[in-house]
Amino acid sequence: MRSRNNLFSVVVAVWALSLSTGWAQTDVRAVVRLWQQHLRTPADHAAIIQAAQQVASQFPDSAMLGVAQNLGGWHALVAGQTNDAIRLLAPLLTERTEPIGMEAHTMAQRWLTRLDRERVCSALKNYYRDHVEFPASLDALNALPVTNRPPLMDRFGRAWKYELTALKRLTTMRGQNYRLQSYALGDDSELAAALRRPYGGGLVFWKPLRFLPAASAGAPSNVAFEKGGTKIILAEGSRQMGVTLVYSREDLIIITDGDYWQLFAR
Repeated sequence: MRSRNNLFSVVVAVWALSLSTGWAQTDVRAVVRLWQQHLRTPADHAAIIQAAQQVASQFPDSAMLGVAQNLGGWHALVAGQTNDAIRLLAPLLTERTEPIGMEAHTMAQRWLTRLDRERVCSALKNYYRDHVEFPASLDALNALPVTNRPPLMDRFGRAWKYELTALKRLTTMRGQNYRLQSYALGDDSELAAALRRPYGGGLVFWKPLRFLPAASAGAPSNVAFEKGGTKIILAEGSRQMGVTLVYSREDLIIITDGDYWQLFAR
C-alpha cells in the first residue's frame, strides 16, 4: 500500500510541475500546433479553419482563444468563406481585459469592418444600377428593406467616411465614383487589398533577443526585440512602433500589429 501511495505522490508531483509550465497547458499547446500548421501549409485554408474551430470548441474560456479564432477567421476570408469568418470573428467582439483578449477584440473589429464595407459597396452598386449614379450620401441606403440594408457604421461605432469623387478623365460628371472608408482604418479599409498582403505584414522583421522575467510579483515580464538593427524592449501589454506584446513566457512569445499575430515558440 505504501509503494502505491508513493507512486501516486510522484504522479501528482509531476502533474503539478507540468501545470506550472506554459507548454503543459493544453490550450497553449493547441494554439501553438495551429500556428505551426499555418506555417507549414498556409494555403490549406479549409484545414486551418477547421482546426481553429476545434480549438474554439475545446477551449471556449481560454485567453488564447483570440489567437486561434482570428487566425482561422483570416484564412476563412482569404478562402471566401464569409460565414465561417463571421462565426470565428464575431464572438471576439466581447470586451476582454487581458492583453490577448483586448488585441483580439480590435483585430476582429478591423477585419469585420472591412467585410462590412463590402456589403456597403454592394448596396451602392445596386443603387447605381437603378439610378445611374451613386447617392450623395449613405442616407439613401436607409430606404432599402432591412434585409438588404448594409451596416451604416463600422465595427468601431462610427459612420463611414463616404464622399463622391470625380472620374480621372470625365471630371465634370458627378455621382460616377466614390470613396468609402472607415475612419479607424483609413486607406487600409479595403478587404481585397488587405487580403493580398502575406500574413504577418511587418511582424516578420521582429526578432526576439531575450526574455526578461518580471522583476517582482505582479509586474509584467519584458522581451527584448531587434528590428532592422534597432533594439526594442516591450513589456507585456505595451505597444511600440505599432506592435503590441500580448504574451511573454520563456517558451512562447506573441506579438500583434492589430491585423496579424506572430508567435515565437520554443
